[in-house]
Amino acid sequence: MSIDFLTSVPQSDPGSEGGIGFDYQWHVTCCLCIEMLLNTNIQRVICEYGEDITLQKTGAEIEKVQVKKRDSGNWHLADFITPPKKQKKGIFAKLFEPLQEGKRVSGLKVMGCGRIGGSQDDTHSLAQLMAILNVPQCDREKDWANVVSPYVDFLSDQLSSQGISKDTVRAALEISVINLSLPNPDGIALRNRELLAKAIKQVWEIDVTHNQAEQMYTAIYLLAKRANTSAQKTWLDKSIARQDIVHLVFENLGYPYPTSNQSHSLTLQDKLSNANIGSKHEYALNARTMAIGLRYEKGISEMLWEKLGVEIHLKWQEYRTKNPHTMGVSLWDALLRMLDSIGKNWVIEFDDRRLDSHFAEGVFFDMAGICTVDFKSDPHE
Repeated sequence: MSIDFLTSVPQSDPGSEGGIGFDYQWHVTCCLCIEMLLNTNIQRVICEYGEDITLQKTGAEIEKVQVKKRDSGNWHLADFITPPKKQKKGIFAKLFEPLQEGKRVSGLKVMGCGRIGGSQDDTHSLAQLMAILNVPQCDREKDWANVVSPYVDFLSDQLSSQGISKDTVRAALEISVINLSLPNPDGIALRNRELLAKAIKQVWEIDVTHNQAEQMYTAIYLLAKRANTSAQKTWLDKSIARQDIVHLVFENLGYPYPTSNQSHSLTLQDKLSNANIGSKHEYALNARTMAIGLRYEKGISEMLWEKLGVEIHLKWQEYRTKNPHTMGVSLWDALLRMLDSIGKNWVIEFDDRRLDSHFAEGVFFDMAGICTVDFKSDPHE
């Protein structure tokens, strides 16, 4: 993270208090926390520390986020320029200020809800500016600079009295995004719960129940509220790490149900459920879930994932050939010993301590559809 962010304490160090406006900000914080599950480039969501929300990304990158909502009327470009009553800076001036001060910022964003109004001056409309800024960086060609240039000139004239230079406006617009398409305060919690369930399904290949999604989102919301209302605290006290969200998900997950399109997992669940080995079926599915999450985080390809599974399969097949009569707990213990050995080798091979025995267990249980598993209890055990 940029050293100037770590070492500079904001002149005003607030903690947002109660009320529907701040409640909406807490829900937007939750939305960004859910995004962390899908975007491993985001490491922390930091609340009310020099900005409504700050995203800490990999490579010491910082993204500033302002949260805005309008319950009635329309948004116009003037609303982003003109300072509110009793304030010296408007939305853009506050958003661009870190760049004006020379701080390292890789992204500036306005997130919220409200209708976009038309403009009498068609050459400087909010809708057109949003469309220009929302063009992905990879799709911007030379023409983009020409299209945004009139807004650089216009905003420079408007913001100079608020201490923002033309160079700052130009640099800020290159990294700015305006998204006012979020749900209104009445609908954002429901939308976020749906996003959470989809994110869990995408990352861990698990379908969560309605009650599980409700419990998880409530836990994330309380974490966001606490981070937002921690006045006069360090940035760490005001931050939510990606691992914090992962922990809350698993803490409230309970029994993990594989998605309906995961035939290997369903085969595994049936095998373990019918094997009369007690709680070990839940242990197996939890191990698989953790391994799939790590696979996503590390970007392990389908080819490498299959290669890891085949390695386990061949060694397990070799063991079963040599020990055809082993059953029940003895077979389970033998499996865990083998996976422990494989995991230790992977830690060395890939130089990552997370690819240990538990990861190897998860890979095995995910690939169990192509493996022979027979955990029927031995009557002598």
